[in-house]
Amino acid sequence: MLKTLLITLATSSVLATAVGAAPAHASTRQESIFQDDSTLVSSSDAKRQQALDEIKALGATTVHSLLFWSRIAPNSDSTTKPAGFDATNPAAYPPGAWFQYDQLVDEAQARGLQVIFSPVQAPRWADTCKSNAHHCKPRASDYQQFVEAAGKNFPQVHRWSAWNEPNQSNWLYPQRQRVHGHIIPTAAIEYRNLFRAMTAGLQAAGHAGDQFLLGETAPLGRTTGTLGKRFLSPTEFFQGVFCLDSRGHKLRGRIAKDEGCSGRYATLAATGIAHHPYNRGGSQPPTRRPTGPGEITIANLSRLSAVINQGARARRIRGGLKFYFTEFGFQTNPPDRLFGVSLSRQARYINESDYIAYRNSRVAGVSQYELFDDPVLSVFQTGLRFKDGKAKPSLGAYRLPIWVTRSGSGVRVWGQVRPAGGTPQTVAIQNGNKKFKTVKTVRTSSNGYFLVRVGHQAGPKWRLSWTSGGSTFTSRAAGIGT
Repeated sequence: MLKTLLITLATSSVLATAVGAAPAHASTRQESIFQDDSTLVSSSDAKRQQALDEIKALGATTVHSLLFWSRIAPNSDSTTKPAGFDATNPAAYPPGAWFQYDQLVDEAQARGLQVIFSPVQAPRWADTCKSNAHHCKPRASDYQQFVEAAGKNFPQVHRWSAWNEPNQSNWLYPQRQRVHGHIIPTAAIEYRNLFRAMTAGLQAAGHAGDQFLLGETAPLGRTTGTLGKRFLSPTEFFQGVFCLDSRGHKLRGRIAKDEGCSGRYATLAATGIAHHPYNRGGSQPPTRRPTGPGEITIANLSRLSAVINQGARARRIRGGLKFYFTEFGFQTNPPDRLFGVSLSRQARYINESDYIAYRNSRVAGVSQYELFDDPVLSVFQTGLRFKDGKAKPSLGAYRLPIWVTRSGSGVRVWGQVRPAGGTPQTVAIQNGNKKFKTVKTVRTSSNGYFLVRVGHQAGPKWRLSWTSGGSTFTSRAAGIGT
């Protein structure tokens, strides 16, 4: 990471232009990822194109989408695989099966947006236990064939991650089982096989040099309930994938055999780690640490580093892999009165999370989950717009993140022009309350970041003002630590 000096600023009302600088361990080249499958895959072409235009204008660089195997495969609800079906051939799938995803890829890439696909959810004929349709011990060999077909169908896609939230029983079942008197992390064992199958399928399809993300883990676990539905914490899950015990040591003996860890462990071909660091379903402040053992949210990323480092030391993965937060957001009230936070808090929490991620040099990408609230209230209401399209305050906060911290008698102002697009931008830092005046003009990095110190000012609030293409945009008004 670039190491530059913070600039000490004078306290005059309008200060000379300066370049905002980053601390030594900042992650100044993060990508901004967006996921909204309801809009980008399942809606009309017109709404998808409109959404992609806005996602691009907001400064996102990448779209993440779940590639539903069960929706593409033939006879998905049957327990019998079609006779003579060549699952590695994309042309053998039902007519139009790939169409919505083809459109997403073509339209995203036409706007310069990259695509990450997560192949997920098996047809019933690929479930080996049959009792829990689409996610019960999916057969890795069938998954490999589907992913190979996906790789052939999307030669222009070069970023992939295996499954989705495999440490939750509604995505991968069972989570745990009792074998020979001890409890094993079944979902982690199954996922290890699925990840190897994904990389093998993509390599067979000519994608050997692509990005392969490991994990896509949910942040929380469970310590009660039936074993099959007792979610693995992300720490337990990764340790299970890596064939390690709770102290990070390699499994040996009977338990190693029961967890498929006897013999030589071939290093996983992971090139990055994907995680969803929500705080309690996107309903808690980003600094509130989780209470469960092994849980990992945006508030305790050192725990993610620790378990991934355990895997690297055991040579299960390469060392130094970067983290991609491929699903993340905060729900609002309205509309969700149970799990939502206020509209202003959503905007604040998004900015605070951006600042936390910026300060962690291993974070390479952060996602905003949903542009629009989900039409179903019980699903996530993390959008920057309500389902009717009305903007929330978080829309502007996402475009121009700001976070202010105390620095002696003055403050440090961190910010980003997310739509910078590789070109340094000029930003006005303003101070005030109901009325604001410019007290500093800064030049951002090529990725839109700056961090500067500003001397004492009378007003309690700070905001950013940025002009582009004849339009002026302002950030939310931020106080110190708010």
